[in-house]
Amino acid sequence: MARVVVTPSADADTAEIIADLEAKAGFVVAARYNASFERLYDILADFPGAGPPRPTLGAHIRIGVVLPYIVIYSHTETDGVVRVLRIVHGSRRISGKLLRRGAGASE
Repeated sequence: MARVVVTPSADADTAEIIADLEAKAGFVVAARYNASFERLYDILADFPGAGPPRPTLGAHIRIGVVLPYIVIYSHTETDGVVRVLRIVHGSRRISGKLLRRGAGASE
């Protein structure tokens, strides 16, 4: 089982998404999305290679989906850690620049 580490950038993304959802759709919807992110993290702990690779974003980068959001994470077999790097809306243009700007891994 891999250890899942949510970087400060991904944590800030989550807080912003949940606050926005709560303001626009209410507490229940926001809580459902928060639970969906947590379920995805549980899946990634058990199956870190489950998400499709995104080599254009960098080595070892994969994605998970909580519609309409894309969870961008990295995983290498050698360290046994899944690092959740960013969470973005699926309509957003995702580039390596986005990941470099949000780099930071608090473990």
